[in-house]
Amino acid sequence: MIGFQRLKALLIVFGDLLVFELALFLSLWLRYGDLDFPRWESNFLPFSVLSLVWVVCFYIIGLYNLTLLREPVRLFRTYVEAMLANLVIGFGFFYLLPFGLTPRAVLLVHFSVSLLLGYAWRISAGRLIPALFSRGRVLFVGPAEEVQRVDALLRDSALGLELVAAIATSGEPYRHADIKWANGLHAYSDMLKQEQINAVVLGVRPDDFPELKKELYKSLFTPVTILDRAELEEATTARIPLSHVTETWFLHHLKESEKTWYETAKRVADILLSLPFGLFTLAIMPFVFIATKLSSPGPIFYTQSRVGKGGKLFTIVKFRSMRMDAEKNGAQFTQNAKTDPRLFGWGRFMRMTRIDELPQVWNVLKGDLSFIGPRPERPEFTAPLEERMPHYALRHLTRPGLTGWAQVMFLTPTSSLEDNLKKLQYDLYYIKHRSLFLDALILLRTVGIVLRRQGT
Repeated sequence: MIGFQRLKALLIVFGDLLVFELALFLSLWLRYGDLDFPRWESNFLPFSVLSLVWVVCFYIIGLYNLTLLREPVRLFRTYVEAMLANLVIGFGFFYLLPFGLTPRAVLLVHFSVSLLLGYAWRISAGRLIPALFSRGRVLFVGPAEEVQRVDALLRDSALGLELVAAIATSGEPYRHADIKWANGLHAYSDMLKQEQINAVVLGVRPDDFPELKKELYKSLFTPVTILDRAELEEATTARIPLSHVTETWFLHHLKESEKTWYETAKRVADILLSLPFGLFTLAIMPFVFIATKLSSPGPIFYTQSRVGKGGKLFTIVKFRSMRMDAEKNGAQFTQNAKTDPRLFGWGRFMRMTRIDELPQVWNVLKGDLSFIGPRPERPEFTAPLEERMPHYALRHLTRPGLTGWAQVMFLTPTSSLEDNLKKLQYDLYYIKHRSLFLDALILLRTVGIVLRRQGT
């Protein structure tokens, strides 16, 4: 049932591609007044490749976030922004690549038609997709005080699930017109039938309730999906809720022996990617040197100890973006790169554009860092975090990265230990689900964040 979320996104991607192909057909007809097949054939391949690039741009901008379908104003703004970026990409695509075509007029018409048809498709998808996928009916079994939170999670998500019934194992029932309550676990089977339940969310351990365990066993023979509370929050928020996991959960889900091939492939990809980034860093270094010297006295580079894989310390290298006396009062978080007084002018620009991070390509080549992974933290901050949260050390299971799932999902600048604990939930999600596909998605989202100067 949760897998339907990806299917919905894929339907929108497929619809976008069809829109772009239809737009090409209409553009050629509007431009030339006929439907000449040889002309269409010569344009089909380059415009099809461009369509794939445009879809990638849509992802970077965030247009495949299904919650946008419920927010027309935000959807319109985001769609126009993405299409304007696609227009610029389109001109660069045809004028820089050897397709033998410079279809300026056709491209402008194609852009206009795609803009209109694409937005109409998005509005239609907001109505069509819910009609194709009937809302799943959910029964919650657990503490009464958890019902409101579960209800909010489902309402805010794009899973297509609706909380319709609950069985409280403790606490006073939360009265809500849309939720039916049952009196005791003995009503479990009847509730499944009467309310036509598709999924059950468990807020308690079945081993603690023998009667529930027996009822769950019976429901194995029915098409009802069983989810625990942690799985639901993980699916709706893309993070691991720390308050709902135990040591047993980590032992069951974090199977590092199965990630050996992935770590090897990722290391090869890191080395290949670090070469062009390293050359780019060397090329801009003279300009960074001059700008830094003119803005602030002191060295161009800045080094700092960080905690790496397995808890080992290593030294990162960055372009210096702060004054030399930035930490005269001790280590502290950068609350906001736009307002932090410790940043000098040019340093602020480097921080907001992530230029200051480029020398860490050397750390990637050495193997201290990866391009994708949990951001390495300073040892001054990890000690209190490990005291507050014993599971914090699990983020050191994998090699840290220049960017990660927490950085693209939690854009609020880290200004406190509490923010770090929130990011830990995203880091654990990444460690559990990490793959080359997820790494590619993080890389694309990072491009969008850097271009928008978010998360600083």
